[in-house]
Formats: sequence, C-alpha cells, structure tokens
Amino acid sequence: MKKFLVVLTIVALLSVTFSGVARATETGLKDISLILRIGEKTYMLNGVEKQADVGPIIKNSRAFVPIRLVAEEFGAKVGWDNATRTVTIQADSTTIKLVIGSVVAYVGNKKYTLDYPPFIIPPGRTMVPIRFVSESLGLLVFWDAAGRQIYISSRTHVKSPGVTDREITIGTFQALSGPVAPIGIAMSHGMQAYFNMVNEQGGIYGRKINLIIRDDQFDPAKTVLVTKRLVEQDHVFAIVGGLGTPGCLAVMNYLENKGVPFVYQGSGSSKFAFPPKKYIFSVQPNYLNEGQIMVKFAVDDLKAEKIAVIYQDDDIGNEGLEGVKKGIDRFGGKLVTSVGFPLTETDFTSYILKLQQAKPDVVIIYALLKPATAILKTAKSLGLDTKFITTYPNADPLFILLSGGAAENAYVAAWVDITNAKDPGVARFFAAMHKYYPKEKGIAYAAAGWIAAEVFTEALRRAGAPPTRERLIWALETFKHWNGDLAKDITYGKNERAGKYSMYFLQVKNGQFEKVSPWIDIYKENP
Repeated sequence: MKKFLVVLTIVALLSVTFSGVARATETGLKDISLILRIGEKTYMLNGVEKQADVGPIIKNSRAFVPIRLVAEEFGAKVGWDNATRTVTIQADSTTIKLVIGSVVAYVGNKKYTLDYPPFIIPPGRTMVPIRFVSESLGLLVFWDAAGRQIYISSRTHVKSPGVTDREITIGTFQALSGPVAPIGIAMSHGMQAYFNMVNEQGGIYGRKINLIIRDDQFDPAKTVLVTKRLVEQDHVFAIVGGLGTPGCLAVMNYLENKGVPFVYQGSGSSKFAFPPKKYIFSVQPNYLNEGQIMVKFAVDDLKAEKIAVIYQDDDIGNEGLEGVKKGIDRFGGKLVTSVGFPLTETDFTSYILKLQQAKPDVVIIYALLKPATAILKTAKSLGLDTKFITTYPNADPLFILLSGGAAENAYVAAWVDITNAKDPGVARFFAAMHKYYPKEKGIAYAAAGWIAAEVFTEALRRAGAPPTRERLIWALETFKHWNGDLAKDITYGKNERAGKYSMYFLQVKNGQFEKVSPWIDIYKENP
C-alpha cells in the first residue's frame, strides 16, 4: 500500500509569442492561451515555448507587455499615430485608445484612468497595461503573484461534459468499504476538504467543483464498472485522484481512449508516466525516479561507492531496481549485488548472507512494510553493519513499530512534508481538515487527496472559463516546478507526465522520523 506525503509549492507560468496561429475569424479574437512571466523573454503559446525580444515589466504594481505581443496575436488590429503618440487596438466592435505617457485611456467612448501610463522601451516596443487591454478585449486574465506570471486566454464557447455555467463535475474512485477503506475514506476527505475550501471562496471563475465519489472497494473489476459509470452516466469532466495501482491501471487505457483527463493516481507505478499518454498525469513519485534519487542521495550525501539492492520480485521491486541502475549510470557508484525475493518469502537469512558477502556501503530495500521490516530484523540479527535506504511507502510510523527497533538509523525516502505547522500551505491544510473532518485520523492519506485536488484545481485556473478537456491538458503541460500548498515541484510538458522528480530523506532516530536532507532533484529536460 502506498503512503502519501505532502509538500508546498507555487505557480510557475511561462511567457509567450505567437506565429503561425490561425485566426478564428477575419476580425475576431483567436481561441488561444498565453503565459508570460515577469522579466523573462521566454513564454508559452498553446503549450509551445517561444522567445520574445522584450518580456513583461512591472510598473506601479501593474504588469506591462509589448502591445503587439498580445493584441495582434489574439487577432486584434493595432494602429499607431506618430503625431499624437496614440495606440489604437480594435477587435470586432471594441476600440481601445491609449496615449504614450498619459494615464487617460478610452474603450469606445468610455474614459478610464490608468494607474501608470503606457511607455516605450528599446528596441522601440510600446508597453501597455496587460490587464486593462486584455479584459477590455474580453479576454480572461489570471495573475499568479507567487510565480510572478500572467495567464491570458480567449473565452471559449466549446461545451465539455460535466461543465455548466455554475458547476464543474468531476469523479474519483476510492475504497469506501472493505479492508482498504480507511485509506480511501481519508483520501476522499482530503480531496473534498480542498474543494469545499475553493467552493466557499466562489469556485473557479464562478463555477463550484462537484466531486462524485464512487466506491470500488479496491477491486480493479469494480474500478472499471464505477469509472465507466462516472464517464458514461455521470458525464464527469475528469477523473481525479484514483486510489491504488491495480484499479488505476485497469482504467488507464479506457480513460485515455475516451479522452478523459486522469489527474493523480495513488500509485508509484511508472506505467502511468512512461511512455507518456496524453490524458494521464501522475503526481506522486514513481519508483523509476525514486530509485535514481536514492542513488544520488547515497553517493552525494552518504558517500557510498558500493550499492546493493534487495527487492520484492514484483512491479514495485523491479521498477525500483531499474531506477537504481539508471541512477548509478547518472550519478556514480557501483551495483555490487541485487537480490530479489518472492512476495511469499518469510525467511530472509540467505538473502542477508548474500548481501554480507558483497560488503556494500549502502543497501537499498525495495520492499513494503512487512518484508522491509523483516529484512532489517534479519540484518540486525546477522550483524550486517551497513546503511539502509528504503522506499517512500515505508515513511509511516508503522514501519518503525513493526521493525522492533531494527529500523533505527535507516533512511526512508519522502515526498510530502506536513511537519511545519507555520508553513502557510500546511496551516491551510490542517485548518480545512479541522473544519470539515475534525475526526479524521488518516492525515497522510488525506494529504494525498488534498494534493490531487490542488493540482487539478490549479490546472482549472489556467484552463480558463469555461474549461475544456483539451485546455485542461494544455494547462497541465504549463506546470514547471509548480508548488501548491502541499504539492511540491510538479513539472509536466508535451511529452512529460511523471510530474515529480524530487524527494527528500528521513532517518529513524530514537524511534522517530527526522528530516535529514534537503530536496534532491533529478529532473532534466527530456528525461
């Protein structure tokens, strides 16, 4: 079972220039989206990175951009009167007039007073207030103060399933009954708490988020049935935050073929990210990436040269081993031995003896709670004196408890940090949980649900109003090292769906987890 951890992040939008974009009508505005970052010439147009000669500038707390960068690329016409130093912008029946150096502006016959006048900077670019111009043209503008980024889009008239003038309906499948129910219920509570908070603040562009939760009992056959019901009967806009590898894999191809966005799988499987699929977006770390991060930590922080791996012989263990091998290729070290064991194994003596013969500096344990703690107990009884690192599902107090003291000094990977109550995002999470679900005990799983919800909601903000599935995909692809309340360092792209490439490490000290490393990032372009 996966244990989910949490992190804080901030929006990361880029900037845009535009060429080769077909016009929607002869005089009307184009149906495109644009992202600009203050002070940067790099931008994004419909998910494609471009380069401008001048980036956005802040003056008197207002963002200014080159007029032709926005107006002409959205299909408006720009005129310049050199004698009066007047800029005219026209789209359909809307005419905007601005004068260089003057705070007086006109939209049609209506007069406005700007906070700061338009100005000219080298190489002869006319800078105009982006919000005033964009909103006067009927465009949607979103300002990300934390990331110092501007998101502009034309308003779409395309109708999408699950979207009305007042509501956006989405779905999730969770184990609400059966042995895994405590996890599914807690994860559902985390998602619902976040959406409740957003809805109380007015929703996204005036639309409330309606979450339909279907119980699949952690049975992949039932996952298929409830997911088809969500898509074909409930007509949801997207699936957000499904729980468990078997169920998520069972519906992945169905959702991809149906063109339904699937944001966040409660799983560490790399199959959701590699090869990338258009509508499937992972958030929590996969084992291929985690294995590489473990090696980087072992080599750089623990100064290990000889690395051994003991792993359960299933998708988790095999993906983890492959990740370790990739990490050694990238970051150094030597794999001195790898030892696999069946999931039915209860006696680890022979495996530990093989590890002892290899004399490793570090042993990476790719196994979940029971076998992982059994390995540590056996290693302690046989006197294997080395450092141990294990996978993030074991970042759970139960790992320490089941080990009977054998986990002392062991390192555990982690990707969510809710320990700092003074952190604004962490404080917001706990305040919302206390308000909506004060008796919730599965806080780590609730945090996973919160992360799923906040990643999806941030994409909704970027997708504009009303959202479409295609715009949601584009919006997700604009995430570059994005941080939310608990989600941290999330990155997507045209061929990038893994989302998470950074983790940190805990160490068991005096029977408690203690954070012992900074965030370790292995992201590279086109990984």
